Amino acid sequence: MVLVYLATACGGGAAEIDSPEVGPDDRRTCQELLDSLPDTLASQPQRDVEPADALGAAWGDPAITLTCGVALPAEYDEFSSCEEANGVGWFLPPEQIEDQGLDVTFTAVGYRPLVQVRVPSSYRPEGPASVIVELGPVVQDQLELVQDCR
Repeated sequence: MVLVYLATACGGGAAEIDSPEVGPDDRRTCQELLDSLPDTLASQPQRDVEPADALGAAWGDPAITLTCGVALPAEYDEFSSCEEANGVGWFLPPEQIEDQGLDVTFTAVGYRPLVQVRVPSSYRPEGPASVIVELGPVVQDQLELVQDCR
């Protein structure tokens, strides 16, 4: 009985989001994006985030997280390729493609402000692809495309 309680107590709560510092225009755009996100993602319900005013959202346990206003990933350069889903190009570090045990971090590098989605490895193999497919229309509708990432 104690083990069941401990497992339940550790599982919920708010998901922590590292919210980047952004200017007022990007903050407004990020907030509009957050207001347009689905209540469920990859069949996982949306959950609270910490801090409450973070520029991000979370679904499921372990949490799939989205953060708006991030910097370009260190691994990304002009020669990097992207995975396209629903018309949005997402950069994924190459080592995360090959190692199925790693969490997956997708970044929509062609949009401003940049959006990053982290999908825990426990959702692999099909979860990461379904996440970016579902988020594609929201990214296209709410963010500015500045350069195709293909």
